[in-house]
Amino acid sequence: MTVVDDIKTRLDIVDLVSQYVPLQQSGASFKGLCPFHTEKTPSFFVFPNRQTWRCFGACATGGDAFSFYMQKENVDFSQALKGLAQITGVDLPTRRTALKDDSLYKINDAAARFFSRYLASPEGIPARDYVKERGLTQDTVDSFQLGLSPGDGYSLKRHLLSLGYAEGQLALAGLLAQSSDGAYQDLFRRRLMFPIWDPQGRLAGFGGRALDDSNPKYLNSRQGPVFDKGRILFGFHLAQKAIKERGVVVVEGYMDAIVAHQGGFSNVVASMGTSLTRHQAALLQDVTKEVVLALDPDAAGQEATLRSLESSWQVMQRRVMARSQRATLYERPSGPNLKIAPLPQGKDPDEIILENPSHWEQLTTEAVPLMEFLFKALSAKFDLSTAQGKAQVAEMLFPLVAATPDHFEQDRHFRNLAQLLGVSEATLEASIGRPRPQRTRPTGPTTVTATPFERLEKDPLEEYCLALLLQNPRLEPLASDLRPEQFQRVENREVFTNWLQGSTIESLDQGISAHFNYLTGKLLPPSDLKEKEAALSHCIHRLEERHLRQLKVEEGLRLSQMEPEEINQHEKEILKINDDIEALFRSRSV
Repeated sequence: MTVVDDIKTRLDIVDLVSQYVPLQQSGASFKGLCPFHTEKTPSFFVFPNRQTWRCFGACATGGDAFSFYMQKENVDFSQALKGLAQITGVDLPTRRTALKDDSLYKINDAAARFFSRYLASPEGIPARDYVKERGLTQDTVDSFQLGLSPGDGYSLKRHLLSLGYAEGQLALAGLLAQSSDGAYQDLFRRRLMFPIWDPQGRLAGFGGRALDDSNPKYLNSRQGPVFDKGRILFGFHLAQKAIKERGVVVVEGYMDAIVAHQGGFSNVVASMGTSLTRHQAALLQDVTKEVVLALDPDAAGQEATLRSLESSWQVMQRRVMARSQRATLYERPSGPNLKIAPLPQGKDPDEIILENPSHWEQLTTEAVPLMEFLFKALSAKFDLSTAQGKAQVAEMLFPLVAATPDHFEQDRHFRNLAQLLGVSEATLEASIGRPRPQRTRPTGPTTVTATPFERLEKDPLEEYCLALLLQNPRLEPLASDLRPEQFQRVENREVFTNWLQGSTIESLDQGISAHFNYLTGKLLPPSDLKEKEAALSHCIHRLEERHLRQLKVEEGLRLSQMEPEEINQHEKEILKINDDIEALFRSRSV
């Protein structure tokens, strides 16, 4: 995982933007007045599921957390990297050092006892009734130290201050939130509390579930020195022994994992609603190669879920590649056996386990390999009878095929991809290239130094386009229609921006220069100038098409929350994007 990806994993774009812009929830999105131009009617939207933002007003711009921070703080990429790394607790360039003072863990222990007592008090009766309705026994409640936070916003703070802890320590532990007047208050209010332990069994933070209509439904401790959601799997400290014996099953929610343990399935952990990060993958791969992800089938075709699966696959494969670089030929490590267990429609894991434990065991035992699942899900999502549908499926699956460290498995997946698309392997290779085997060990004394862009994920389309431009200066006149916003990955966007500005390699930030060197040295298929021009033109059209489709999706998310009369007011904007897409396809058919 790159430093950029690590930061994005820890950073929620709604939290970041709300520090600058008052946001109001609008369905699954948030809206507010655009911070980049003066307006009276909100046209600025933040999409938490996509982790993007967009202004539908005068600015007509958008992007991710990095682009927002760079534009709002008026800083370059290097400064944004440092600023966001500081906000999220990512150290540059060294690893985070272990916290020597264990007082923050002691604060969390004291908070857990406080929450537990409050749940057992008369004020906790409604919460205890809810817990019973969810099928938890008192032994399970005690075992996982469930609790309840008071609703006044000050009780926990007063209690911990009375024990001698300072307000700053409580904030550092992630238990307090700062109000608009600067005062600190309890972060958790009237929520069922789930203590979260780190892999060493230390209480690192909490998850709180709202017992009313409060948003968000689930709230975690603030990011800090001891709590980092991307480095923890809920229940892992209890499940390690069972995982070593039977492999691991990963669910999303706290309650799912707790009910699983109550039902005797002690090899279950929860990812707390995120895709696997490199740190979580490391935890699992150090104890098992058998990993099953339990998923709601209703979400399997959604973009966010598919990208979450891609991320989980690539993060685990990348760790195998890293191990391979240090191994001898005869010690070469094998990859994880990552499988998917699609759940019955409308059923969460805890419901299945409580109703029929043997059914849950069957679902996880009969889980299908991830690549097989993705091939099936994507073939159902896109129209493979069209060239466009084939291109979209190839664009999503090829990086996963390329990330497979085993040469034979990689070749098998490539053949299956060609068969799925209904083309020959030669045609597929000519279109998007063919994965090249990774070396299993270094060939010389050269030392490879990790950089912020030592990539976990890649975007083959973006990289191919940039490599063509960087390696062939004569193609520059053809790139007049190429724009930075068409590049989704921030490192590719930065390389292109610097290329537009005519920056020299010596003037680039270290991370950017490393990525620049990678692209200039990337092997491209032999071709003459005419073929390169055609390839670049194809790339530019693909990037623009993808960009327009993203705009269309974000526009749809915004319009889904509008009344019919409001939609009529934005008819010109809707038609503009439709016209752009139509013009793009018309130009491709000429």
